[in-house]
Amino acid sequence: MHHILVACRYSKRLWGLVAGWASIPQADPSRWLVIGIVRDWWLSMGTLEGVSGRGFCSLLLLVNWELWLERNARTFKREERLVHILLLKIKEETRTWGVAGAKHLSALLEGA
Repeated sequence: MHHILVACRYSKRLWGLVAGWASIPQADPSRWLVIGIVRDWWLSMGTLEGVSGRGFCSLLLLVNWELWLERNARTFKREERLVHILLLKIKEETRTWGVAGAKHLSALLEGA
């Protein structure tokens, strides 16, 4: 799980794009502590200084969910999306979550 969500090149590229899009430089993998367990990574990401905790946790869930779905599509359907296409899907899902009531996520990404 750590490899899929955190360590692989595809995931790191996606997180870098998400960090730029959301204007959250701390989400860029180049700034992460080296952590080998997803739980520890999750806890460190959930407490980023200067970032809305609840909004960013929602974004973490969304990005991780989309990475997991991408992994399943690659494994079971032999389909793969380019990383920038997955980012577009995440942006679309973010808007949907906002309409559904994820107000902290919407507030985090205002103007993004």
